[in-house]
Amino acid sequence: MLRTIILITRGILQEARSRRGAMSILLVAALLMIAAGSTFLAPDLVVPFRFLLYWGICGWFTLTALLLALWDMILLRIAARRERRALEKTMLDDGHPADTTAKNGAAAPPHDRP
Repeated sequence: MLRTIILITRGILQEARSRRGAMSILLVAALLMIAAGSTFLAPDLVVPFRFLLYWGICGWFTLTALLLALWDMILLRIAARRERRALEKTMLDDGHPADTTAKNGAAAPPHDRP
């Protein structure tokens, strides 16, 4: 059972579509809990244990969605950096070494480069 939970968690963390779907589900659940806890469930949440449990679960949903969003942002920045470096490498390794130097051997200004 624990192995299954770990594999599902790894799948959610690694796959962008499932990670964003999980964030959406968690945020919708937290919003529904806030609405329900503030309206028709408010009389049942007078008992301190129920109150703490209910709002703790709501906070857990919100915090989990926030952490997934931060993880998604970090992975997006890593992917963007990787793509930028690959693009820079392809632009620099384009096979035009003669175009990067001026006639006298000095480096050409950036606006003169192709």
